Amino acid sequence: SAYLPTFTAYFARNDEKGAWRLFSAITNLLVLAVTAISIVTALIAPWLVELLYPELVAGQPELLALTVALMRVMLLSTIIFGASGVVMATLNARQHFLMPALAPIIYNLGIILGGLLFAPNVMGLAIGAVVGALGHLLIQLPMLRRVGGQYRPVLSLRLPGVRQVLWLMGPRVLGLSFSRLNQVAMSFLAGALMLGSIRALELGWRLMFMPISIIGQAIGIAAFPTFAALAAQNAYQEMRRILVDTLRLIFFLGLPITVVFGLLGRPLVTLLLAYGVFRDEPDSIRLVAVALALYGLALVALSSIEILSRAFYSLEDTWTPVIAGALQIGLMVVLGLWLSRGIFAARGWLPLGGVALGASIANWLEASVLLWLLRRKLHGLDGRHLADGLSRMLGATVAMALVVAGLNWFLADWHPLLAFGLAAAGGGLVYLIAAYLLGVAELTQISHLLLRRLRRK
Repeated sequence: SAYLPTFTAYFARNDEKGAWRLFSAITNLLVLAVTAISIVTALIAPWLVELLYPELVAGQPELLALTVALMRVMLLSTIIFGASGVVMATLNARQHFLMPALAPIIYNLGIILGGLLFAPNVMGLAIGAVVGALGHLLIQLPMLRRVGGQYRPVLSLRLPGVRQVLWLMGPRVLGLSFSRLNQVAMSFLAGALMLGSIRALELGWRLMFMPISIIGQAIGIAAFPTFAALAAQNAYQEMRRILVDTLRLIFFLGLPITVVFGLLGRPLVTLLLAYGVFRDEPDSIRLVAVALALYGLALVALSSIEILSRAFYSLEDTWTPVIAGALQIGLMVVLGLWLSRGIFAARGWLPLGGVALGASIANWLEASVLLWLLRRKLHGLDGRHLADGLSRMLGATVAMALVVAGLNWFLADWHPLLAFGLAAAGGGLVYLIAAYLLGVAELTQISHLLLRRLRRK
């Protein structure tokens, strides 16, 4: 987020040599920094493990030694990822996404291969992680060479681009810690509630976040280089247009999933967890379903934040998303306490629902603030175009919700797999038909894109 806009700006100024010099300097600095941290971590590993997992290794020296050994081996993968991450960002900046998308698959295959070859020795998983990390890097290098990548043993903090990246990186590193702080805050809020609330909120959050990685993060990764290039060229009118179109696409894809989480959460959670984690625990399934339904209200907001934050990063503003994220966490705690221990408890509702609803409201406010600030920064956005698309999509969403609710009631006694599948498929079909009748442009655009892909094949 700090490196990509700066790297792209060099190409916008037709300074390709400077861009690759920046690439080399950042790669070298990052690898050296991560190596130094890894060496220190390896040296203090025994004390670190005892500090973090005292109950796990207490009185078990063999387990302590094994954990330390695993930790030290896997630190090698951290160093490799330092270089691979810069290569991935560079390829994204040059509008190449296939190899960066395949790299995590190679990493996971390395772990699986290590586990199979060295089974039952758990060290095989650590070795596999290192091999997978190496594959994560190597699979991207041929494409880096094709886009003109040039590596030099450059190491200088005096390069203007390096100083700019380091300046922008500070707030971004702080912002990354907020995702963990967000989980800590939710655990704090759920700690005083009924038994099982913490686990239910955690599972509900994870289930809700799965489509965000496909919708918000994937689209954000694809849009980020375009935003950065347009910002570097001061092409703000085109950036405004693409930003609004991207947000409309987020709404189009996210709204039907929100309906599924809200109305089909119970059969979905039953299908996923009733035969494993929550076998013979219907109350736990109910808790997770409630958490998923109320967290799901923020799915579109969280996906939009992925886009809006990257728009700020492309404008070399990494502080605004960080400040907005900090305010969101504070607001989430206040709302969570008020809703769970006040309104929800007074009405006999599940208190954990207040925590989830408070988080959703806070996320929507964060997205709204970011959109408002970005509108000012870009000197306007086509709000009418955004509102027109949203109103049409909401109409299709209401039609889908009515059908899903009816099917869910009718299929209540069916097997969870059939009930969920039929209700989701029926609702999805109605959403597409309603979107077509209401003239939602995104449906036509996606249809034409799919047809072009099929014709090429």
